[in-house]
Amino acid sequence: MKKLNLMTDLGGIILGASLYSLAVTGINIPSKLADGGVTGIALLLNNLFGFAPSITSLLFNLPLLLISLFIFGKHAFLRTIVGTFALVFFLHLWESLHIHFAADSLLVNSIMTGILSGIGCGLVFRFGGSTGGTDIIYQAIEKYFHVKIGKSLFLITFGILVVSLLYLDIEHFIYTLLSCSILSYTLNKVKYLQVANPFKALAEKSTAEPFEPLETLEQMEQS
Repeated sequence: MKKLNLMTDLGGIILGASLYSLAVTGINIPSKLADGGVTGIALLLNNLFGFAPSITSLLFNLPLLLISLFIFGKHAFLRTIVGTFALVFFLHLWESLHIHFAADSLLVNSIMTGILSGIGCGLVFRFGGSTGGTDIIYQAIEKYFHVKIGKSLFLITFGILVVSLLYLDIEHFIYTLLSCSILSYTLNKVKYLQVANPFKALAEKSTAEPFEPLETLEQMEQS
């Protein structure tokens, strides 16, 4: 059962990382929308110097991964490793395939990337992982200060966006802020969504209400 749960968690983390990276390469980069965390820094360096986001994300993530090992332990570290390298892998994959589906409208792009990124990040966090980078900082803030990840993500992202004004104009800044607000809201909804487990409920019901024993042959004759 533990192995099944672990495989389910890792599958959810990989799916979430693939969706998030798809939003970054498919919408953010072609529409010049920024992002938060290490990905936002990677996009900043991409726009200023042309560095590949997959490479810069990996370089920034490595030291933070070591920090997560000491803070969260080896079980969470495994999920963080999977999430981090899944993000790097899918960023490189979508880049190499040149998958771009940004619309002509910045409003539409900001809504699309906010929802898609929020679902992706929400899945990663829901299954106990992270994509490394500042995700580790968000998790540490939640652990020690009980602040939901979506809120700390928005505050740190806002700071990174201010720096991103080096290459962003005000219009892109505002729409990026909108997308990050949608991301934060969607992330919290996906991560903290309460989903009933029908198998668990069935097991509890069968335990609470055991089957009545069948009547013996003598009891049936007496009746």
